[in-house]
Amino acid sequence: MKKGLLALITATIGILVAVPLKAGVHVTVAPEPVEKPVAFRTAENKYVTTFTGGFLNLSGEKIGSKQIFTIIDLNGSDLADGDPVKIRYTPGGLSADKAKSSYWLETVEGIKRNSGGSVFKIKLVETKYAFQTPSGKFMTGVVTANVIGLSDKLANALLLELVDLS
Repeated sequence: MKKGLLALITATIGILVAVPLKAGVHVTVAPEPVEKPVAFRTAENKYVTTFTGGFLNLSGEKIGSKQIFTIIDLNGSDLADGDPVKIRYTPGGLSADKAKSSYWLETVEGIKRNSGGSVFKIKLVETKYAFQTPSGKFMTGVVTANVIGLSDKLANALLLELVDLS
């Protein structure tokens, strides 16, 4: 009987070592956001530009410090249709103090900048990008009082080329 019990214990230990136990807990690790320095160029070869007071316009004719942004891909992959992103502007350039940064923000008036910002959704249209706001509207090429306008339709969206500044 002792030999039978010993054989059973030995067999049980062998099975436990050979077959990993599953605890029934599934752990997923959130992806790390990917940051990329970019400039946003319109079809008219103008650039999205920061303006004093947290504003944005489309007046840039070349890439300078006020046309450099960081696009933050929140799901950590290459930019693709539907990806959630934030867009940061850091005065003084990419290596400056990020505590002074501002982010694109959806407001009733349109797109401006503030310390918190909004999460936009990327919409890929051929080789260009449109930005959809949290409310489902699209950023347009209409600028009123240094605020970039919004539209309910993707057909009216401002299509931007991302100029990679890495």
